[in-house]
Amino acid sequence: MAGEYIIIKQNQYMRVFRKAGAVDRGRARTLADLGIRESGIFRRMVDKGVFVDAGGGAYFMDENAASEFVAARRKRAFFTLVLMLLVLLLLWMFNGKLFR
Repeated sequence: MAGEYIIIKQNQYMRVFRKAGAVDRGRARTLADLGIRESGIFRRMVDKGVFVDAGGGAYFMDENAASEFVAARRKRAFFTLVLMLLVLLLLWMFNGKLFR
């Protein structure tokens, strides 16, 4: 459940910034203006460059960094799925022989 919560919050943050038009330094907004509280999830997204500190407590979303962030998240999910399928395939191929 924790992973799903993090993804939901990340998507929510990006949606709020897009809706407010806070996508460049000139349109940066404070978190209070956007109704967002600073959290660990938000701070990690700042560290990844998705949100950029414009000074004075204002932030804006870097659209390119946000797209790369989402693409990397999808890639990690895809490779995790492939790895799980490979493990299941190996277990099926050995038909449990490793555990007897």
